[in-house]
Amino acid sequence: RTVDHCNHQNFSRDMDLRTVPSAFSTNSQVAHGSQTTMMHEGRPLISQHPVDSPRKHRLSLPNFVTALRIVGSPALVLLAYWQSTFWLGLLVAFLVFTEWFDGFLARKLHEATSTGARLDSIADAFFYSSILGAVAFLVPGQIIENSVWIGAAIASYLCSWLYSWIKFRRLPSYHTLLAKGAWLVVGPGIACLVAEWQTWVFQLAMAVVVVANVEAMAITRRLREPRVNVLSIWTLPADSDD
Repeated sequence: RTVDHCNHQNFSRDMDLRTVPSAFSTNSQVAHGSQTTMMHEGRPLISQHPVDSPRKHRLSLPNFVTALRIVGSPALVLLAYWQSTFWLGLLVAFLVFTEWFDGFLARKLHEATSTGARLDSIADAFFYSSILGAVAFLVPGQIIENSVWIGAAIASYLCSWLYSWIKFRRLPSYHTLLAKGAWLVVGPGIACLVAEWQTWVFQLAMAVVVVANVEAMAITRRLREPRVNVLSIWTLPADSDD
């Protein structure tokens, strides 16, 4: 009886040891593109924020297009200094096209990553600052007359970036609908400013930029963790509040 009891204990222990791997096998991480999900018995347990897979840290085609905007933006200042308005207009049109095209490629090729979103935000900063420098060479008087509007837009950008950096040690990359809409009014606004005609369009554009950056700061305040590609503060779930 004692031998049988010992054999039963050994058999139970062996069964427990054999079931440990299978128990752990029911809990796994399943990577879907740029998103990682904890699984338990085939059901999602915890959904984490998007993370980049190692292979997507390479310079993909969408990121290459975004990098073109970073490299090409400073040339706007040089063309304005040389008063080459024709080539300046062509380059502005090309850089604005890359703002749409890199996102299109990322969605089409399924290569949308947080790295690409942050790179896009840096490219936007390069473009806006360069276009402002170009306008300063073309119509310096208009820059002075609209310095309050320009200063407000720049200050809102700096505050938004600083707030996100202090809280998350990362720059904001929300790409909200309001920020995308700002592109639609900034272009015509700058054109009106250079032409010294209906400058209120430019002032409206600067106001939209300020509002977009204020919304970005509100999103940063509500988030517990850094995120990218947030359509609006109204699309955030209630559990994102601090």
